[in-house]
Amino acid sequence: MVLIYENDPLDDEHARGRFYHVCRGRIDRTPLTIPPVEQPLECRQCGIDLEAEDFFVAMQKGSV
Repeated sequence: MVLIYENDPLDDEHARGRFYHVCRGRIDRTPLTIPPVEQPLECRQCGIDLEAEDFFVAMQKGSV
């Protein structure tokens, strides 16, 4: 798993939840936004590309 999705139903400001990247076994607590389909995000530390599909899969797996 390279992404986790956290959703706090009591958090009005971030009602859609937040995505975080798991880099080298550690959670980077910098919130990520879903990138455009043609422009994946690249992690500078581990070099993995985070595509829009990865975000949707993390959301489907549910809140942590």
